Amino acid sequence: MLQTLPFLPTEVLTQIFTLTTTLDSGVSLRSLLRVSQHFHDICLPLRFHCVSLTTGSSIKRLDQELKRLEGSPAHLQRILHLYISPAQSDVQADSECETISQIFCILQNAAETLQTLTFIYHNTLLSTSVLGRLFRYSFPVLTELTIHGFYPFPSPMPSNESPASIPIIEMNESFMPMLQRLHLSGNRNPYGLLQLSSFDKCFPSLSHLRISGLLMAGSFVEEIKDALEKHTAYDDLKSKGSCGTLLNWQARLPNKLQSVVLQPGFMPPHNRVGVVGSAVKKDTWMMIQLKDIEEAAKRRRSVRVMLKDRMQDPDRVSVNSVLYCDWLGRMNGDEGCW
Repeated sequence: MLQTLPFLPTEVLTQIFTLTTTLDSGVSLRSLLRVSQHFHDICLPLRFHCVSLTTGSSIKRLDQELKRLEGSPAHLQRILHLYISPAQSDVQADSECETISQIFCILQNAAETLQTLTFIYHNTLLSTSVLGRLFRYSFPVLTELTIHGFYPFPSPMPSNESPASIPIIEMNESFMPMLQRLHLSGNRNPYGLLQLSSFDKCFPSLSHLRISGLLMAGSFVEEIKDALEKHTAYDDLKSKGSCGTLLNWQARLPNKLQSVVLQPGFMPPHNRVGVVGSAVKKDTWMMIQLKDIEEAAKRRRSVRVMLKDRMQDPDRVSVNSVLYCDWLGRMNGDEGCW
Protein backbone atom coordinates (compact mmCIF):
# COMPACT_ATOMS: atom_id res chain seq x y z
CA MET A 1 0.00 0.00 0.00
CA LEU A 2 2.82 2.41 0.89
CA GLN A 3 4.47 1.66 -2.44
CA THR A 4 1.42 2.77 -4.41
CA LEU A 5 0.46 5.88 -2.40
CA PRO A 6 3.47 8.02 -3.46
CA PHE A 7 2.36 7.67 -7.07
CA LEU A 8 -0.91 9.45 -6.30
CA PRO A 9 -0.82 13.15 -7.26
CA THR A 10 0.26 15.40 -4.42
CA GLU A 11 -3.02 17.32 -4.71
CA VAL A 12 -5.00 14.12 -4.02
CA LEU A 13 -2.85 13.20 -1.03
CA THR A 14 -3.24 16.73 0.32
CA GLN A 15 -7.03 16.44 0.18
CA ILE A 16 -6.92 13.06 1.91
CA PHE A 17 -4.59 14.24 4.65
CA THR A 18 -6.61 17.42 5.16
CA LEU A 19 -9.61 15.29 6.09
CA THR A 20 -7.62 13.68 8.90
CA THR A 21 -6.95 17.01 10.61
CA THR A 22 -10.51 17.27 11.94
CA LEU A 23 -10.99 13.62 12.89
CA ASP A 24 -8.98 13.69 16.12
CA SER A 25 -7.60 17.23 16.41
CA GLY A 26 -4.40 16.37 14.55
CA VAL A 27 -3.34 13.08 16.20
CA SER A 28 -3.50 11.12 12.91
CA LEU A 29 -1.75 13.92 11.05
CA ARG A 30 1.17 13.88 13.48
CA SER A 31 1.56 10.17 12.78
CA LEU A 32 1.52 10.78 9.02
CA LEU A 33 4.31 13.33 9.44
CA ARG A 34 6.62 10.47 10.48
CA VAL A 35 5.76 8.01 7.72
CA SER A 36 8.14 9.29 5.05
CA GLN A 37 9.77 12.46 3.77
CA HIS A 38 7.16 12.70 1.03
CA PHE A 39 4.30 12.49 3.55
CA HIS A 40 6.10 14.91 5.84
CA ASP A 41 6.37 17.55 3.12
CA ILE A 42 2.65 17.25 2.33
CA CYS A 43 1.47 17.26 5.96
CA LEU A 44 3.73 20.03 7.23
CA PRO A 45 1.44 22.92 6.12
CA LEU A 46 -1.54 21.09 7.67
CA ARG A 47 -0.19 20.43 11.15
CA PHE A 48 -1.82 23.48 12.76
CA HIS A 49 -5.14 23.29 10.91
CA CYS A 50 -6.83 21.77 13.96
CA VAL A 51 -5.29 22.37 17.38
CA SER A 52 -6.45 21.32 20.84
CA LEU A 53 -4.76 22.91 23.88
CA THR A 54 -5.76 21.43 27.23
CA THR A 55 -2.65 21.84 29.39
CA GLY A 56 -0.29 24.65 30.29
CA SER A 57 2.59 22.72 28.73
CA SER A 58 0.78 22.31 25.39
CA ILE A 59 0.02 26.03 25.32
CA LYS A 60 3.64 26.90 26.05
CA ARG A 61 4.92 24.44 23.44
CA LEU A 62 2.70 25.81 20.65
CA ASP A 63 3.56 29.40 21.57
CA GLN A 64 7.29 28.62 21.32
CA GLU A 65 6.83 26.77 18.05
CA LEU A 66 4.93 29.64 16.46
CA LYS A 67 7.61 32.08 17.60
CA ARG A 68 10.26 29.91 15.93
CA LEU A 69 8.24 30.07 12.72
CA GLU A 70 8.12 33.87 12.64
CA GLY A 71 9.23 34.98 9.21
CA SER A 72 8.46 31.62 7.61
CA PRO A 73 5.78 31.28 4.88
CA ALA A 74 2.27 32.00 6.17
CA HIS A 75 0.86 28.63 5.03
CA LEU A 76 3.14 26.85 7.54
CA GLN A 77 1.55 28.73 10.47
CA ARG A 78 -2.11 28.56 9.44
CA ILE A 79 -4.54 27.68 12.27
CA LEU A 80 -8.15 27.03 11.23
CA HIS A 81 -9.80 25.35 14.22
CA LEU A 82 -8.75 25.95 17.82
CA TYR A 83 -9.87 24.49 21.15
CA ILE A 84 -8.43 26.06 24.32
CA SER A 85 -9.24 24.71 27.77
CA PRO A 86 -6.37 24.92 30.26
CA ALA A 87 -7.09 22.68 33.24
CA GLN A 88 -7.28 24.72 36.42
CA SER A 89 -5.26 22.11 38.30
CA ASP A 90 -2.57 22.24 35.63
CA VAL A 91 -2.11 26.02 35.60
CA GLN A 92 -0.16 27.20 38.65
CA ALA A 93 -1.09 30.50 40.29
CA ASP A 94 2.40 31.94 39.87
CA SER A 95 2.46 31.14 36.15
CA GLU A 96 -1.15 31.84 35.22
CA CYS A 97 -0.46 35.34 33.86
CA GLU A 98 2.25 33.87 31.66
CA THR A 99 -0.13 31.20 30.39
CA ILE A 100 -2.75 33.84 29.58
CA SER A 101 -0.15 35.86 27.70
CA GLN A 102 0.86 32.75 25.72
CA ILE A 103 -2.79 32.03 24.86
CA PHE A 104 -3.27 35.49 23.41
CA CYS A 105 -0.02 35.30 21.47
CA ILE A 106 -1.39 32.13 19.88
CA LEU A 107 -4.72 33.82 19.18
CA GLN A 108 -2.94 36.76 17.60
CA ASN A 109 -1.05 34.41 15.29
CA ALA A 110 -4.26 32.56 14.42
CA ALA A 111 -6.53 35.61 14.03
CA GLU A 112 -6.29 36.02 10.24
CA THR A 113 -7.23 32.40 9.41
CA LEU A 114 -9.19 31.09 12.41
CA GLN A 115 -12.63 29.69 11.50
CA THR A 116 -13.86 28.00 14.70
CA LEU A 117 -12.84 28.67 18.30
CA THR A 118 -13.84 27.11 21.62
CA PHE A 119 -12.35 28.90 24.61
CA ILE A 120 -12.94 27.61 28.15
CA TYR A 121 -11.58 29.44 31.17
CA HIS A 122 -12.67 28.17 34.58
CA ASN A 123 -10.92 30.59 36.92
CA THR A 124 -13.83 32.71 38.13
CA LEU A 125 -11.50 35.46 39.35
CA LEU A 126 -9.92 35.98 35.92
CA SER A 127 -12.40 34.60 33.39
CA THR A 128 -14.29 37.90 32.97
CA SER A 129 -11.14 39.86 32.11
CA VAL A 130 -9.70 37.04 29.96
CA LEU A 131 -12.90 36.56 27.94
CA GLY A 132 -13.38 40.33 27.72
CA ARG A 133 -9.92 40.56 26.19
CA LEU A 134 -10.95 37.90 23.67
CA PHE A 135 -13.91 40.05 22.61
CA ARG A 136 -11.44 42.86 21.86
CA TYR A 137 -9.58 40.78 19.27
CA SER A 138 -10.53 40.86 15.62
CA PHE A 139 -11.08 37.57 13.80
CA PRO A 140 -11.96 38.41 10.16
CA VAL A 141 -13.06 34.90 9.06
CA LEU A 142 -14.23 33.34 12.34
CA THR A 143 -17.68 31.78 11.85
CA GLU A 144 -18.25 29.88 15.12
CA LEU A 145 -17.31 30.86 18.67
CA THR A 146 -17.98 29.03 21.93
CA ILE A 147 -16.86 30.44 25.26
CA HIS A 148 -17.33 29.06 28.75
CA GLY A 149 -16.64 31.05 31.89
CA PHE A 150 -18.04 34.08 33.66
CA TYR A 151 -18.17 36.05 30.43
CA PRO A 152 -18.73 39.81 30.07
CA PHE A 153 -21.13 41.22 27.50
CA PRO A 154 -19.74 41.98 24.02
CA SER A 155 -19.46 45.69 23.38
CA PRO A 156 -17.78 48.02 20.87
CA MET A 157 -14.47 49.67 21.70
CA PRO A 158 -14.84 52.98 23.56
CA SER A 159 -13.77 55.95 21.48
CA ASN A 160 -11.16 56.94 24.08
CA GLU A 161 -9.49 53.51 24.05
CA SER A 162 -6.17 53.40 22.26
CA PRO A 163 -6.24 51.01 19.30
CA ALA A 164 -2.44 50.74 19.39
CA SER A 165 -2.62 48.61 22.54
CA ILE A 166 -5.06 46.13 21.02
CA PRO A 167 -3.78 43.85 18.23
CA ILE A 168 -5.43 43.57 14.86
CA ILE A 169 -8.24 46.02 15.53
CA GLU A 170 -9.40 48.84 13.36
CA MET A 171 -11.69 51.47 14.77
CA ASN A 172 -15.31 51.52 13.56
CA GLU A 173 -15.06 47.95 12.28
CA SER A 174 -16.68 44.85 13.78
CA PHE A 175 -14.43 42.51 15.67
CA MET A 176 -15.84 39.35 14.09
CA PRO A 177 -17.65 40.33 10.89
CA MET A 178 -18.22 36.75 9.67
CA LEU A 179 -19.33 35.21 12.97
CA GLN A 180 -22.60 33.33 12.48
CA ARG A 181 -22.84 31.10 15.56
CA LEU A 182 -22.13 32.24 19.12
CA HIS A 183 -22.41 29.95 22.14
CA LEU A 184 -22.19 31.59 25.58
CA SER A 185 -21.88 29.34 28.63
CA GLY A 186 -20.97 29.85 32.26
CA ASN A 187 -23.12 32.79 33.40
CA ARG A 188 -26.19 31.42 35.12
CA ASN A 189 -28.16 34.69 34.90
CA PRO A 190 -26.79 36.97 32.13
CA TYR A 191 -29.36 39.67 32.74
CA GLY A 192 -28.60 42.68 30.53
CA LEU A 193 -27.05 40.65 27.71
CA LEU A 194 -29.72 41.77 25.24
CA GLN A 195 -29.86 45.34 26.54
CA LEU A 196 -26.22 46.29 27.04
CA SER A 197 -24.51 44.15 24.39
CA SER A 198 -23.82 45.43 20.90
CA PHE A 199 -24.27 42.24 18.92
CA ASP A 200 -24.93 44.01 15.64
CA LYS A 201 -21.77 46.10 15.91
CA CYS A 202 -19.48 43.30 17.09
CA PHE A 203 -21.07 40.40 15.16
CA PRO A 204 -23.08 41.81 12.22
CA SER A 205 -23.55 38.35 10.62
CA LEU A 206 -24.80 36.58 13.76
CA SER A 207 -27.64 34.18 12.91
CA HIS A 208 -27.49 31.59 15.73
CA LEU A 209 -27.19 32.34 19.45
CA ARG A 210 -26.99 29.75 22.21
CA ILE A 211 -26.99 30.53 25.93
CA SER A 212 -26.24 27.63 28.27
CA GLY A 213 -26.07 27.13 32.02
CA LEU A 214 -29.12 29.18 33.04
CA LEU A 215 -30.10 28.78 36.72
CA MET A 216 -32.70 30.77 38.63
CA ALA A 217 -32.43 33.27 35.77
CA GLY A 218 -35.84 34.86 36.13
CA SER A 219 -34.71 38.35 35.16
CA PHE A 220 -32.92 37.12 32.04
CA VAL A 221 -35.93 35.04 31.01
CA GLU A 222 -38.08 38.16 31.21
CA GLU A 223 -35.48 40.01 29.16
CA ILE A 224 -35.36 37.48 26.33
CA LYS A 225 -39.14 37.17 26.36
CA ASP A 226 -39.42 40.92 25.90
CA ALA A 227 -36.81 40.89 23.13
CA LEU A 228 -38.62 38.14 21.21
CA GLU A 229 -41.94 39.95 21.46
CA LYS A 230 -40.44 43.23 20.19
CA HIS A 231 -38.24 41.73 17.48
CA THR A 232 -40.73 42.23 14.66
CA ALA A 233 -41.82 45.61 16.00
CA TYR A 234 -38.21 46.81 16.07
CA ASP A 235 -37.74 45.82 12.43
CA ASP A 236 -40.82 47.87 11.55
CA LEU A 237 -39.49 50.90 13.40
CA LYS A 238 -36.11 50.62 11.70
CA SER A 239 -37.67 50.45 8.25
CA LYS A 240 -39.60 53.64 8.98
CA GLY A 241 -36.46 55.41 10.17
CA SER A 242 -37.86 55.91 13.68
CA CYS A 243 -35.23 55.19 16.28
CA GLY A 244 -35.69 56.92 19.62
CA THR A 245 -33.08 57.22 22.34
CA LEU A 246 -34.82 54.76 24.64
CA LEU A 247 -34.62 52.07 21.96
CA ASN A 248 -30.91 51.65 22.69
CA TRP A 249 -31.71 50.41 26.20
CA GLN A 250 -34.48 48.04 25.27
CA ALA A 251 -33.80 44.31 25.11
CA ARG A 252 -33.51 43.36 21.47
CA LEU A 253 -32.16 40.54 19.39
CA PRO A 254 -29.48 40.84 16.69
CA ASN A 255 -30.97 41.93 13.36
CA LYS A 256 -30.05 38.77 11.43
CA LEU A 257 -30.80 36.29 14.19
CA GLN A 258 -32.64 33.18 13.03
CA SER A 259 -32.32 30.81 15.98
CA VAL A 260 -31.96 31.01 19.77
CA VAL A 261 -31.01 27.93 21.79
CA LEU A 262 -31.50 28.05 25.56
CA GLN A 263 -30.19 25.44 27.98
CA PRO A 264 -30.76 25.35 31.74
CA GLY A 265 -27.78 24.48 33.90
CA PHE A 266 -27.52 21.53 36.24
CA MET A 267 -29.76 21.87 39.29
CA PRO A 268 -28.71 19.68 42.24
CA PRO A 269 -31.38 17.38 43.72
CA HIS A 270 -33.68 18.97 46.26
CA ASN A 271 -32.38 16.72 49.02
CA ARG A 272 -28.71 17.63 48.49
CA VAL A 273 -27.06 19.54 51.31
CA GLY A 274 -26.98 23.27 50.61
CA VAL A 275 -29.95 23.35 48.21
CA VAL A 276 -32.52 25.72 49.70
CA GLY A 277 -36.21 25.79 48.91
CA SER A 278 -36.21 29.33 47.54
CA ALA A 279 -33.60 28.37 44.93
CA VAL A 280 -35.73 25.45 43.82
CA LYS A 281 -38.79 27.67 43.49
CA LYS A 282 -36.91 30.28 41.45
CA ASP A 283 -35.53 27.64 39.14
CA THR A 284 -38.92 25.95 38.73
CA TRP A 285 -40.47 29.30 37.77
CA MET A 286 -37.66 29.87 35.26
CA MET A 287 -38.31 26.49 33.62
CA ILE A 288 -42.03 27.25 33.28
CA GLN A 289 -41.25 30.58 31.64
CA LEU A 290 -38.71 29.02 29.27
CA LYS A 291 -41.21 26.45 28.08
CA ASP A 292 -43.80 29.19 27.53
CA ILE A 293 -41.26 31.16 25.47
CA GLU A 294 -40.53 28.12 23.30
CA GLU A 295 -44.22 27.52 22.64
CA ALA A 296 -44.92 31.19 21.92
CA ALA A 297 -42.06 31.30 19.43
CA LYS A 298 -43.57 28.39 17.49
CA ARG A 299 -46.78 30.36 17.06
CA ARG A 300 -45.01 33.55 15.94
CA ARG A 301 -42.87 31.76 13.34
CA SER A 302 -40.16 34.40 13.39
CA VAL A 303 -36.99 33.63 15.37
CA ARG A 304 -36.78 29.92 16.20
CA VAL A 305 -36.43 29.14 19.90
CA MET A 306 -35.19 25.74 21.07
CA LEU A 307 -35.14 24.69 24.72
CA LYS A 308 -32.52 22.03 25.42
CA ASP A 309 -32.44 19.55 28.28
CA ARG A 310 -30.57 20.55 31.41
CA MET A 311 -26.80 20.36 31.47
CA GLN A 312 -25.49 17.22 33.15
CA ASP A 313 -23.92 17.02 36.59
CA PRO A 314 -20.42 18.48 36.09
CA ASP A 315 -19.07 16.01 38.66
CA ARG A 316 -20.04 13.19 36.31
CA VAL A 317 -19.74 14.74 32.85
CA SER A 318 -17.32 17.64 32.56
CA VAL A 319 -18.20 20.74 30.58
CA ASN A 320 -14.83 20.42 28.85
CA SER A 321 -15.64 17.02 27.37
CA VAL A 322 -19.09 18.12 26.19
CA LEU A 323 -17.79 21.26 24.48
CA TYR A 324 -14.83 19.38 23.00
CA CYS A 325 -17.19 16.84 21.39
CA ASP A 326 -19.33 19.71 20.06
CA TRP A 327 -16.26 21.45 18.60
CA LEU A 328 -14.95 18.28 16.98
CA GLY A 329 -18.40 17.33 15.71
CA ARG A 330 -19.04 20.70 14.07
CA MET A 331 -15.81 20.40 12.09
CA ASN A 332 -17.01 17.06 10.74
CA GLY A 333 -20.48 18.23 9.73
CA ASP A 334 -22.46 17.39 12.87
CA GLU A 335 -24.98 19.71 14.50
CA GLY A 336 -22.81 19.96 17.61
CA CYS A 337 -24.46 22.09 20.28
CA TRP A 338 -27.05 23.42 17.81
